[in-house]
Amino acid sequence: MEKEEADAIAALANGAFDVILQTPLVGFLSIGALVLSFVIALFITRRLKRVRPITSRIRIVIDYLSTLVLAILIMFAFMRTFSGTLANPLVFVLGGLLLSFLVVRLIGMIVELIFKPHDPLRSILRVSSVLFWLTLLIYLFGQWNPTVKGFFDAEYAIGDAKISAFAILTILFFAAIIIIVTIWVSEASQRYLHKRSGLQPNLALALERIVSVTIWVIAALMIVSMAGINLTALAAFGGALGIGLGLGFQKLAASYISGLILLFERSVRVGDNLVSDRITGKVTEMTIRYTTIHTTDGLDVLISNDTLINSTIFNETLSDNNVRLEFPVTVASTTDLYAARSIFLAAVEKQPRVMKDPPPQIYTASIENKNIKLLARFWINDPSNGRIGIISDINETVLDEYKKKGIDLA
Repeated sequence: MEKEEADAIAALANGAFDVILQTPLVGFLSIGALVLSFVIALFITRRLKRVRPITSRIRIVIDYLSTLVLAILIMFAFMRTFSGTLANPLVFVLGGLLLSFLVVRLIGMIVELIFKPHDPLRSILRVSSVLFWLTLLIYLFGQWNPTVKGFFDAEYAIGDAKISAFAILTILFFAAIIIIVTIWVSEASQRYLHKRSGLQPNLALALERIVSVTIWVIAALMIVSMAGINLTALAAFGGALGIGLGLGFQKLAASYISGLILLFERSVRVGDNLVSDRITGKVTEMTIRYTTIHTTDGLDVLISNDTLINSTIFNETLSDNNVRLEFPVTVASTTDLYAARSIFLAAVEKQPRVMKDPPPQIYTASIENKNIKLLARFWINDPSNGRIGIISDINETVLDEYKKKGIDLA
């Protein structure tokens, strides 16, 4: 900062302190006018938010600017009305602070309107704007305070490099901007790939993950480079660290690689119905590391992708949704076989979930110990709705009809 600018800030700050020290009543009234302006502005802002209808963009503008703009206007009105009391350096300093904060909030509003961040990024952005403003004020007014100025100008050793506190704050500020832009680009690319009708869901998901990781790696390298860290030394350190992590995180690496394999080869997709020795359910989410299956018991099971690849899994909906079910009914050998088969077939055909093509079949599976075992085979096209329900309905219908016809179950 130039010496003339620092002297001007120092003179303005000294004038504001002189008002407080020499005329406490004027200082109290000046600060009171500012507080009253904010109270009135907050009240009006809350009333504005209750107006219906209000779009999301207008709400963002109100959140960022309404209170500050109204407070500045009300404060200006107070100054015009009570110019003899409020026209003093303290009010000018307070007004300047409000205007500088308004500029920072305006920038934050533009960023939010363009990038449309979601929570918690939106909250981080709004808090960051306040912190940036406070840091800027401390830096500017610290130019006339030797202690604060010494803090910002002092250089701190980080390894072989030296960096000042102001440089650290600058790096953090630009790093925050890079992170916000990175998140926006990542989300925008994911939305674009998700909307591409020509891409299979699994391929789109795999590309989303790859693009997201690539963008974050580039952002990290930009931040590291901005901080002045030697990338050559970092590469050597990363190589040694990679060997150690590779030995310790083999299982995690296997899950990530398996996730990419699953996403690209499309042997398992979101919406598929999977059956194994332990679980049966529908795939609801696939990530690089794990796959989420919503079981028929209502539980969400997270299975690591390497386990999914190395296990025997039945995918009931890989080629289509058609699944064949079968279950037996055993009757006495003295039973009218034709009547028993007809009732059994009618009970199966009665169920709305049973497919008409191919049609259900009833077989005489075996004759053992004076009993006849009948076997029903039929197809359904909604395995994700479960199996036990339809089998239970058929059993109840068969039992009722057999009782009416006097057919005994063995």
